[in-house]
Amino acid sequence: MDVLASVRLTANLNSFLQGQQSLEQAERAILGPDVAHHVLDPDGVLGLDPLAASSLDDALERLKRIEPDGWFLALPVPGSLGPLRGPPAFNRAALEHGEAVVASTAGVGLVPIRVGQAVQWRVYAAERPLAPTSPYEAERALNEMVLSAAAALSRLDVAAGPRPRMASGPRLAPGYSTRQQMTAERAALLMVACDVALSHDGASISSFEADRRAAELRRLRLCAGEALGSAVSWLR
Repeated sequence: MDVLASVRLTANLNSFLQGQQSLEQAERAILGPDVAHHVLDPDGVLGLDPLAASSLDDALERLKRIEPDGWFLALPVPGSLGPLRGPPAFNRAALEHGEAVVASTAGVGLVPIRVGQAVQWRVYAAERPLAPTSPYEAERALNEMVLSAAAALSRLDVAAGPRPRMASGPRLAPGYSTRQQMTAERAALLMVACDVALSHDGASISSFEADRRAAELRRLRLCAGEALGSAVSWLR
């Protein structure tokens, strides 16, 4: 699994905001394995040049100034937008790309658009988001969901399939706790496992079994995404 660009931006922007990293350190960590990141602000939400792409370091300075409280990670899926509350243009873009970063108070959101080995961040006006649950609550919910899904899939006897391959999980920025790091890694692995499992019907021998299996896997993936979002969103 390639670590989502929104995970890297949220974690390192929060760390930079709290003084845990310098601008240069945060920029390098956000860039990760990519060759370049640029920021597009066509509506002038950040006050960047609306006619040209801006550098990541210029954008980080603006993002730090406009949002003193912190940034939330959103991993929306159809039927569940997570912390996002609009407007529709921002929600649609976040849902299309499956990820976004949103200011907790400043009315700004960013959606990553991958272009080859580079990322373009599109800036949007955003409604103030709903606060994610605490990392502890999200971790507990994920533990309960794993047990529930395992029991349901065991009863159906349809869990067969290839094992997912994941080179490495997300590495959170300085300032995050070891427990948050462990939750983020586990949640990311579960998301990959669910995506792989949803690409086929496992050992299902009927449409009923296939539908039940897919429903359980989607519930587990949604819960894992919420746990990852909570682990990354809260740095206090």
